Amino acid sequence: MKKVILGAVALMIGGFAFAQNNSQSNQTGDDQRVYVRQAGTNLSSDITQGNGSGYGSHRAMVWQRGDGNSSAIDQEGTNNQAYVDQAQFTPPTNASSIINQGKNNTASADNKARVEQHGGSNSVATLNQDGNENEARTHQDGTDGTVNITQDGNENKSLVLQSLLNYYAVGNVANINQTGDENCSTASQDGDYNSVAATQSGSENKADQYQLGDGNVATLNQSGSNGQARQVQVGNNNINNLVFQTGYGNYSEDNQFGNGNEIFKGQQGGGNYGRIDQTGDNNYNSFGQYGTNSKGYSRQIGDNNTMFLGQFAGDGNLAASYQDDNNYGVIQQTGDDNQALLVQKSQGGAGHTAGIHQNGNGNMADVLQLGPGGDFSADAESCFFPDPVPVDCPPSLPDVVIGAPCHGC
Repeated sequence: MKKVILGAVALMIGGFAFAQNNSQSNQTGDDQRVYVRQAGTNLSSDITQGNGSGYGSHRAMVWQRGDGNSSAIDQEGTNNQAYVDQAQFTPPTNASSIINQGKNNTASADNKARVEQHGGSNSVATLNQDGNENEARTHQDGTDGTVNITQDGNENKSLVLQSLLNYYAVGNVANINQTGDENCSTASQDGDYNSVAATQSGSENKADQYQLGDGNVATLNQSGSNGQARQVQVGNNNINNLVFQTGYGNYSEDNQFGNGNEIFKGQQGGGNYGRIDQTGDNNYNSFGQYGTNSKGYSRQIGDNNTMFLGQFAGDGNLAASYQDDNNYGVIQQTGDDNQALLVQKSQGGAGHTAGIHQNGNGNMADVLQLGPGGDFSADAESCFFPDPVPVDCPPSLPDVVIGAPCHGC
């Protein structure tokens, strides 16, 4: 009999130890608080906070240390805040975090979601927010991390930081999707073979993407009017895979500093302005604009530059390009009253090749090529465009806090 009792006790203890690996919290009502701390391996935390009378104001915080840990937080209503910290222990591998706020409720607003995953590899952070004026932030340092952010509504902000100098960063991935107006997305990656992709639909959206390292890929799509987009890549073999904007009054800027850089870019609509700056070696860009009264600007300083700038099916477009050293440049325009300037200067390289092709009425073309000794009216250029640069957005965020149990008991 004693053996049976002892066996039962052992089973209870074993069952209790196993149960400790999983934390579940369910709250219904408004203004709820949950704070979970876990250390070990293969731990999980699930938090659900209902919206009670509808205003929410929930707070959830999770701290996990170890490998293979997961956290899931669902919050309904407005003004909710969630913070997950999965950090160094071994350091951690295969950590995952999911935060859902608003949950298909477009009346939701003012939510904040933040995930920190430090060290280790294969971390995954997924943040979904519905409604307006929400904020999302993720910070991963480690290798092969993945971030997915989806925001549906207006005036939302997202910030992605991956491997900032640098915990052996290799192959991190960030995907950002924002639907609505006046949304803002910022992403920064350093390391090797990282990729970032942002998609925004609506008006007056802003996106800013920065990559430092080797073999990075950046993609950006905006549909709507008066959007702003900027991508900066510093390093080797970078590919600015695609910047594409549809709508009116959009601005996009792409900067590359390094070796073997490539930019592919397009704008469709009217009154758009696209700018490309490449400084380094073996730079290549291909830029197409479709519409009227748009401006296209390309500047390449370095070696072996190639540029294709096309403005199609529109009138009153302006194209200005500048190349320095061993350059090949082509500008093509179709429509009426378009203007093109193509400048090529040599610091002693192999020379230049230039071509301007215009089809329509009242178009104007100007080509300036200068060799090493050339001084054509003191190296005249003219027709400049730059200006727009602002994009900015994040910060804002903290809060959460929590406090109590059982403070001052």
